Amino acid sequence: MMPRTYGLSVRGYRSLVFATLALSYMLVTFHRLCPAVVAVDMMRDLNAGGGLIGMLSGAFFYSYAAMQLPAGLLADSWGARRTTSTFYLLAALGAALIGLAADASWATAGRILVGLGMSMIWVCTLKTLAEWYPPERFSTMIGMLVSMGGVGSLLASAPLAQTAQIIGWRNAFIGLAAIAILVAALLWAIVRDTPALAGYKGPDAPHGLPPGRQALIPGIKVVLSNRWGWLVAAWLFLDNGVFFSFAGLWAGPFLSHMHGHSPALAGTILAMVSVGLVTGGPLVSYLSTRVFKSRKTALALCALGLCCLTATLSWGMHRVSGPGLFILFYLFGVFGGAAPAVAFTTAKELFPVSLAGTAVGIMNIFPFVGGAVFQPLLGMILEYHGRDPSGAFTTEGYSAAFTALFATSVMLLLVCLALKETFRPERNRTVS
Repeated sequence: MMPRTYGLSVRGYRSLVFATLALSYMLVTFHRLCPAVVAVDMMRDLNAGGGLIGMLSGAFFYSYAAMQLPAGLLADSWGARRTTSTFYLLAALGAALIGLAADASWATAGRILVGLGMSMIWVCTLKTLAEWYPPERFSTMIGMLVSMGGVGSLLASAPLAQTAQIIGWRNAFIGLAAIAILVAALLWAIVRDTPALAGYKGPDAPHGLPPGRQALIPGIKVVLSNRWGWLVAAWLFLDNGVFFSFAGLWAGPFLSHMHGHSPALAGTILAMVSVGLVTGGPLVSYLSTRVFKSRKTALALCALGLCCLTATLSWGMHRVSGPGLFILFYLFGVFGGAAPAVAFTTAKELFPVSLAGTAVGIMNIFPFVGGAVFQPLLGMILEYHGRDPSGAFTTEGYSAAFTALFATSVMLLLVCLALKETFRPERNRTVS
């Protein structure tokens, strides 16, 4: 029995596949950030302190990172359709468990399940895009995917806060569980691993190999033995170390301690990072493919941008205020958060499409390791320089922390210069 394609051409159906996967990725970025806006209510209702709530929030990242290699293996062997739809049900179970939790331990268990369930989406989506889209479209589609992720992070701020005020945070998570079940059903009904498995043939169906053709262990060895791949991994580690440690954690205290902004105003400024993701993903991908025709140049430009931003924070943090902060945080979203779209394109182009899932899965470990290393590192630097009588970190502490980020950004720029150029005009020739 042929799969149902709703009478669409291969180009129309692959757009439907992308839209379904992009919707699932929006929920991934939503769940990464959603505890922040309901943390106070959760602490009250679960009788938990800040440490426990921090552990609850971080549980998502640890389980997510731990599953990246298995995600790549499953994408290449079991297929994206089975993997995403099955694991999304775990995410639904986890969201429901959070909403029904009697204490913080049950909520943490739910958060772990959410991380496990969501951990398959990014890798499987990139694997599916590699199968459905010709090479010249891959970077563009990743940029659009990053943009949709930015929408998810925006929804996890004020809209979630307002929803939780109306129906309560518990009902909000139960609602998220219902949405996850719906998305799992859509993934199963719409996503097909290759055009051939959807019944398409011809030049518009760029790949026809079903999953399972690539042996798992040899595939891992191929990826790990590629020295250019290790440079991409280093880039992802350094870039996301800077991005997650600042935009993902210490930017909020910085706005409060150094600029005296209220939580509401700080949240509005932080939202500019998400706006940078929404607009920056397609922009950086477009620059790498159509303007520079170079992955290295686009990545180096973003690294140079991070050098300028972190230098400004290190030596001019008090000079940037008002509209300048909005611009700075927006550019952080573009140069730091959106740039990995091109890095993952580089990783994909280093290997054959049959290894796309394994390669991306291995590479996707390093951004989260970067965040896990740099977030506490900056915290230790801040603590080393002490606190003022109000309990806020000092100007010297923030200056030292931002200097560390500047040094890391310089290292990132040096890595860019050593990367292999993977853009090939003959392979990336524009077609309709």
